Order: sequence, then C-alpha cells, then structure tokens
Amino acid sequence: MDHQYNVSRSSKAVINFALLFFWIAVPLTTYLFLATVFALATGQAILNRAIIALIGSTYGLFFAITFPLQTVNHYNRIRVADEGLHVEVYIFRYIWKFVRWDEVLELKLLPRPDRWGKPQWLLRVRHLTYWHRWISWQYQCGSDPGILINSDLINRDKLLTIIEERTQQKDC
Repeated sequence: MDHQYNVSRSSKAVINFALLFFWIAVPLTTYLFLATVFALATGQAILNRAIIALIGSTYGLFFAITFPLQTVNHYNRIRVADEGLHVEVYIFRYIWKFVRWDEVLELKLLPRPDRWGKPQWLLRVRHLTYWHRWISWQYQCGSDPGILINSDLINRDKLLTIIEERTQQKDC
C-alpha cells in the first residue's frame, strides 16, 4: 500500500523562499548576537544600547529560525504504508519521520481555508517536531503536533480517504 503524496510546484517556491530567508537570516542574526555579546563582555558598548541590541538580536534569532522552519513544515511530503505514515520534515535538513497509525489522534477540518481558498485539514499526532506543535497551536488545535493537509498536497483527497479509513479502523 505504499503511496507517496508530493507537494505542488507553487508550494516548492514558498519552501525555497523560506529556506533562502532562513539560511541568510540565521547567520546575520547570529553575528549580531555574538557581536553584541562580545561588545558587552569587553566593555566596548554603551550598556543600555547593548542590552537593547542583545534583546533584539535574541528575538531576531528566534524568529529567523522558527518562522521559516514552520513555513517549510507546512508543506510535507507524505508516504502511506501499512504500518503508518512517513512524513518528510525539515529539521535543518530533510528527514523522514515515521508516525504509526495508533499515534494518529484525529483528522480535523480547519475553519480557515488554505491560501487557495480551499478547505484544509490538520492531522493531529502524538509525536513529530517542535514546528509541527507550532502549527497545531497556530490553528488553535492544542499542543499535539499537527500535519497540515491542504490543496498544495497532490492527490490529497485520496490521502484523506486513506487516513479516515485507518483512523476508523483504529476506533473499532
């Protein structure tokens, strides 16, 4: 039963832009953070301005890491197997994470449409990544990780049918 569901060409453009932003912003904000720490440690900075720069660079580093990686993880390739789902996630590189069928909590229709105005679903699971927890939190679906299934996933209707069948089998 191995089937793979890929992301669309337009979502690949979004992913590439987010990764470009990530790989440019992280070194720049890291440099700003380390330069501020160095200036504070050596006494070469005015204290109040350096503290503001330190706080700003810390937030900048957090946002430079979190938001692009969350955006990239909105668009996951998914492989369906008899044992569960293989989800391609980005954690500073692409890896495949396995989710067993008994770790799937629910498939939830989201109230907000996707970027094309079509319905989207959130597949809540027990374990995935930090960024998938952010996705669930962003869509107000709790703190369990969620895999976003929107119209950027090719043949998503077939995938949704398979997931619904498997989760109904689990409930019986």
